[in-house]
Amino acid sequence: MNLFIVLFYTIFSIFIGKPAQKTEVYLEKGGQLIAFQVTGEKGKVSFKHLDEGSYKLLLVFPQQEGKYIKEKPRHETMTKATYNPKNKTYYYQGSEGFFAIKFRNISRIRSENFSAIFREELDEEDKFNAIAEFGIHKSGGSIELSVEAITAAKFKKAADKIGQDISTQSIRGIK
Repeated sequence: MNLFIVLFYTIFSIFIGKPAQKTEVYLEKGGQLIAFQVTGEKGKVSFKHLDEGSYKLLLVFPQQEGKYIKEKPRHETMTKATYNPKNKTYYYQGSEGFFAIKFRNISRIRSENFSAIFREELDEEDKFNAIAEFGIHKSGGSIELSVEAITAAKFKKAADKIGQDISTQSIRGIK
């Protein structure tokens, strides 16, 4: 029975990824940091009771290991990001690994006021990945993120499936 459970978990984890613990999530409003959280065991954070205004989400991804970082040796390491608006999932590939960021429990944010972006912002110690900008049209807004480490194959499959529905942005040579 234990072998079955281990086998099931192994196969299941190939298809869904694992929660990306210790992802740093920053929320800015008007260029000022207003909130900071680190993902826990389930890879989730949420920001509630947000006032009306324009916001930006920035992430610092944790370094992954094993199958969550490996890609085929013939591929050049590139930083890529792509977004699937149908399931509100942002996919990221970088030197840290491969990630899927799912936006959930969004309230008081209209779809036309939400933009997935791809921009790297550097300070002396960290590389911040700006992944979304959004506007809350009425006080009391909220947004939840679920961050998963995924395999290179899952990233490729998701990016290929999205195809021309969104733009994929790449930056060569970032390590």
